[in-house]
Amino acid sequence: IEKSVVSCAASSAAVGLSMLFVAAPLLRPAPALRSPPPAAADSLRVCNGGQCGQFGGSLLLDAASALAGASPIAVTTQNCCGECPDGVIVRPCSASSYLTVDASSLQLALDAAAGALDAAGVSVEPGLREAFGHHHAAKVEEERADAAAALSEYSAAIGAMPASVLQPWQPPLEPEPLLWPGTAWLCDQPGGALRGLVLREDKEGADWTLTRPPPNKPGPAVLRLHSASAGEEGGRPTLRAEYVLPVEGAAEGAAAESGIAELVMADDGRSFEGTLCGPGGEARLWRGARLGVGTGMRRKRRGAKPPQKAAWVHDSYTRRGRLLLAAGDAAAARADALAAIRLCPRAADGWSLLADAAESEGEAAAAAAEVEWLQGWA
Repeated sequence: IEKSVVSCAASSAAVGLSMLFVAAPLLRPAPALRSPPPAAADSLRVCNGGQCGQFGGSLLLDAASALAGASPIAVTTQNCCGECPDGVIVRPCSASSYLTVDASSLQLALDAAAGALDAAGVSVEPGLREAFGHHHAAKVEEERADAAAALSEYSAAIGAMPASVLQPWQPPLEPEPLLWPGTAWLCDQPGGALRGLVLREDKEGADWTLTRPPPNKPGPAVLRLHSASAGEEGGRPTLRAEYVLPVEGAAEGAAAESGIAELVMADDGRSFEGTLCGPGGEARLWRGARLGVGTGMRRKRRGAKPPQKAAWVHDSYTRRGRLLLAAGDAAAARADALAAIRLCPRAADGWSLLADAAESEGEAAAAAAEVEWLQGWA
């Protein structure tokens, strides 16, 4: 396939950043009243609506995003630019021309993306074209239900990626505040009465209650912590209180079990381990995973999508990890999950894969903690 040569006319002072359409080989001005707003000087905009979509707008967007790599140019899209030529409209940077290209196949999309980036002054880094080709082929094999071929293609894609795109694309998650007030915790006690209960601070702030959460509102308290006091144990926040635990099945008004409860928060603030020391001196273990109530910033963290230019890289790891997990290789799936998390720690797919890998490896507690950590984030 012969690669089309594209060029952009320089913008004049009168036109500024107004947009023109280039139909290969035809060059024509865009109607002034229907021109979309100008793109930023460091962006590449791909139309992905209407007729542009039929000529491969989505594929061109993905190809351009991949070939842009770690360069400073941003690749963006729009639903419709107001013109419907026989091709996909793409505008490189601050050039005063649109390119109208055919991206109906992988090779055409890669050629068009490389040409548009070249017109924007961006050189495609070696390895990116090959890597994206394998990534695209892997998705095709998945659609054909050929897991072995898809796994091979994803591995080839990751192997061809240059180091520049394997660096973190999102800032790391901030640690949870190591404070008890305003928090809520999903509790677990294998084989015990506290499993699935939610521990919350009462509005007054001195007492805590464990309730069984029905769909709409908390049920009656199952356990109460009275006059809780916060402290530290080995530098980690602790909560110590008297507890009252009604005896299950006992008549109303019957004597309840009481004793001392102690909770120790983990170093990352995501979980706690605790004990209930009853009147006989025996200590029963329980634990909890932090819920998002009262943290404020939670939905802004793992609810984020990978950046446009990083999506295919992140996707290669999570999709390969799913295939590995289905093939019974939980350890390799965990490694891919951690790689995806390192790239985009604020996206949920890597964490979800990590939870499933942990469960497959028999670490039910770790899997449960990851799942609860993900609740409501994406």
